[in-house]
Amino acid sequence: MCLLDQESYGYDIIRNLKEVGIEVDDGTLYPILRRLEDDQLLVSRWEMKGPRPRKYYVITEYGRDVREKMLTSLASMNTALETMKSRIRRKD
Repeated sequence: MCLLDQESYGYDIIRNLKEVGIEVDDGTLYPILRRLEDDQLLVSRWEMKGPRPRKYYVITEYGRDVREKMLTSLASMNTALETMKSRIRRKD
């Protein structure tokens, strides 16, 4: 399961990213979320409960398809990098 498979709001996203070692501030995150929404990879909704309104984000089906293709591509690149590293080690 990935971060935006379930609805999350900005602060929660930042906190979860920090837990896995990715430091990002809200000035960086929100423009990225808007861009992903513009590209139809995410959808959002406002919730007006509580002391402040919160905007919740969740991945779309199209976003899941794009994520799967990107993960496959990254895995392929990682395999190629590991192959190159092992060849370099054998030469040493």
